[in-house]
Amino acid sequence: MLVDAFLEVLNLWVLVAAITGIVSGIIIGAIPGLGPTMAIALLIPVTFSMEPIPAIILLLGVYQGAIFGGSISAVLLNVPGTPSSAATAIDGFAMARRGEGGRALRFALYASVIGNIFSCLVLMALAEPLARFALDFGPAEMAMLMLFALLVIVLFGGGSKLDALIMVLVGACAGIVGLDPISGTPRFTFGSFAFENGFQLIPVLIGLFAMSEVLLQAFDREPLVGDVEVPPLKSSVVRFAELWRMRVTLLLSSVIGTFVGILPGIGSTVPAFMSYNLARSRSADADRFGKGAPEGVVAPEAANNAVTGGALVPTLALGIPGDAVTAVILGAFMLHGLAPGPFLFRDHGLEVYAIFEALLLSSIPTVILGLLFFRVAIHVTRIQPRHLLPAITILAIFGAFSVNNSLFDVCVMLGAGVLGFLFRRANFPVPPLLIGLILGAPFEQSLRQALLTSGGGYGIFVGSPITVGLLALIGLSLAISLALSLRKART
Repeated sequence: MLVDAFLEVLNLWVLVAAITGIVSGIIIGAIPGLGPTMAIALLIPVTFSMEPIPAIILLLGVYQGAIFGGSISAVLLNVPGTPSSAATAIDGFAMARRGEGGRALRFALYASVIGNIFSCLVLMALAEPLARFALDFGPAEMAMLMLFALLVIVLFGGGSKLDALIMVLVGACAGIVGLDPISGTPRFTFGSFAFENGFQLIPVLIGLFAMSEVLLQAFDREPLVGDVEVPPLKSSVVRFAELWRMRVTLLLSSVIGTFVGILPGIGSTVPAFMSYNLARSRSADADRFGKGAPEGVVAPEAANNAVTGGALVPTLALGIPGDAVTAVILGAFMLHGLAPGPFLFRDHGLEVYAIFEALLLSSIPTVILGLLFFRVAIHVTRIQPRHLLPAITILAIFGAFSVNNSLFDVCVMLGAGVLGFLFRRANFPVPPLLIGLILGAPFEQSLRQALLTSGGGYGIFVGSPITVGLLALIGLSLAISLALSLRKART
């Protein structure tokens, strides 16, 4: 299997897709205000005519490149290109101010690659066994698993738990529009045939993350990047011995990023700050942090790039997205006939392992392209996102239309864009809405199938060791969330 998958990776179009994705991702990540979620949502329709492996590699390349690209503007301008790069800016910008911006970017690049390699290896080791274990899940087990995932998103996604709960419920309600999966009865269609198929995922994705960003930028009169004086990037070298001295920090940060990334809805910002705080607490000279310590760049960059592979574990093995970006990537898998979940490895094992190996090997072009990009990085970070709004709008409209050649999908995209804009202006988190939309309908179907199987008895949800274990995890999550809330209230 691995050898056959490697032969698939040697395809020229896979290499072209990987390089194109990485370059695009670095550029998009380096422009403050844009991000991988919006970029991938816009690029999904572009992949319609591509084979599954190059298409997914293109999107994963954008994901991988954008996470690193966010550190470029964080280091040079103190303006994180992506939220997860905020921790990198603390010491990265301090290094740039004293003329070590080139060293900071190299530390960020090498840490990003190390974190990505580690998480890819974990992904290859865990995803298939987890999917094989999930083959034993019946409707009751799947319902409890999705309930646990939605609960984790609400409790630990950051921000207000009530806001996250509202967004999950809004997404779940949007997901049940259309034909009832059990009886086939139309629900919330208002007598319109167009609503019977429900809201297609791709137009909603494009609206929530691309069109809403267009509206936000259009109504925001303050430029994200002002006239900041940036010291010139001097020639610099990061030696292997310097990275070797930080090997424990790199390893711990990669572990944190990977395994926190596996938890649904957490994202990459939380593990980045967790790793930064751990590196500072372990340091013999913690006072250097905040003043330009290389460890303060290495730790968050290794962590937020390790999230890439970690978040893909539940996405591919269980069909439960780890964060907003992998929720979009899940839509891309479904679009190309690779439905994530327990049967993915059984039915499409060759394609999946080819994607894994390509993601692992893409670390090589990431290093080369990252080093080449440093010289022009400062010019890219000066691009104002509002200058790209016309192109983004056109791509969003054509992308939504091309899913089914339907103007209804364009209307759905525009409606999702307006709703996303309003929610983001009101500081409601959008990722829980998206994950609620994806998991709401499968959760309802599994719940109803379990109740039909048991004749309406709720004992089926405590009738197997798996459901009991998942109930225990739900209880443990509630207890941890309550303990953290009480601790925060005391301090």
